[in-house]
Amino acid sequence: FKVEDEKYSEGEDFQSEKLQTLKLNRGEDLGSKLKTLPKNLQFSGIVYAEGIGGVRPAKLNNLDFIQEMFTANVFQFLELVRHCLKQRRIKAGASILTLSSVSSIKGLKSKSVYSASKAALDAAVRGIAAELAPQGIRVNSILKGWVDADMSLDFIESNMKLSSGSDFDKQLLGAISVQEISSLVEFMLSDKVRTITGTNLVIDGGYTL
Repeated sequence: FKVEDEKYSEGEDFQSEKLQTLKLNRGEDLGSKLKTLPKNLQFSGIVYAEGIGGVRPAKLNNLDFIQEMFTANVFQFLELVRHCLKQRRIKAGASILTLSSVSSIKGLKSKSVYSASKAALDAAVRGIAAELAPQGIRVNSILKGWVDADMSLDFIESNMKLSSGSDFDKQLLGAISVQEISSLVEFMLSDKVRTITGTNLVIDGGYTL
């Protein structure tokens, strides 16, 4: 969360003078968590970076697996936006950004549920962007490809085994650095951007070409 008023920067949870990270447990009541913040505090920027991945053949996609994936990747984002709006936490002209995946636009073996959850997230971004445009609030998602920091994660390794490693080779410019992702996030939250909204920005090293 990016906070416009620096007078709130004295809180011990702030990462910098204008940034605060809310530590949320999956399934936690977001409304109650937000109410612990100063009453008049409003956000000029929000980044939703929660999410889980998973590799599972379609025949093994049970409802528990689907529910878990959609809760982390979609439902909590919708709940966060809902509670922020109800509590009037979002400043006019603010920027809301969420991290998605190129899996939402590209069919990948054994990732049907993950892909569906990310596609739903991107669709939600477009709908919310249309709704909040009159307030000058921008809503966008970043569709990232393979990121270097994720390469050791179990679900990434499982996916590479399923595709015999050839999947990563399709990312023509190589793995994306965390710094590149953070630079794009910083740009999208900044005052340098005023008219980009409802957009699913692709940063994938050429993976979807």
